[in-house]
Amino acid sequence: MENSSRRSALKHLSATALSMALLPSEALGAAPAAPKKPFVLRRADGRFQEHYRMMGFDLYLKVSGKDSDGQLAVFSGEYRKHDGPPLHVHYQQDEEFYITEGEFLVQVGEEKFTLRAGDLIFLPRDVPHSFVTLSDTGKMVFMTHPSGGTEALFRGLSQLPPTATLDDVQKIHVANGCRIVGPKLSAG
Repeated sequence: MENSSRRSALKHLSATALSMALLPSEALGAAPAAPKKPFVLRRADGRFQEHYRMMGFDLYLKVSGKDSDGQLAVFSGEYRKHDGPPLHVHYQQDEEFYITEGEFLVQVGEEKFTLRAGDLIFLPRDVPHSFVTLSDTGKMVFMTHPSGGTEALFRGLSQLPPTATLDDVQKIHVANGCRIVGPKLSAG
């Protein structure tokens, strides 16, 4: 009898979990989402005209957290030789880099990987990472999920004056759920 009750409870729990997963988010108490529509962005277009010029390279917002109810943000980046951010960590977002052109050296934790066009790397949250462009030019598409403060981070960094200090840069990182934890990665 005990096994039968357990099986019945597990079936009920499974059915409840499945029905909850299939319910619209409004039924679970979430605010109704705006109807979604497809959109196309060309190479140098940014969603909502968001283009970030920072640390010498260009980033374009392609899919906003506004488009995905905060689940995902997608960016494209165009880089020149030796471009790359300092070693940093995201506390609430995972990230992926998909290389579309060129060659990059990527550090994740203590490991280093050389990536070329067609390669993808997963960067788990809470693990410091950085990259440096090895080729004369390079391009990548990268995603953060959930979208979190990434858009605000890039917007803030792109608005810093050329005279900004590392402390100014760190404040923007911390305000957006990440932190600089080391220097830029070098190519040599």
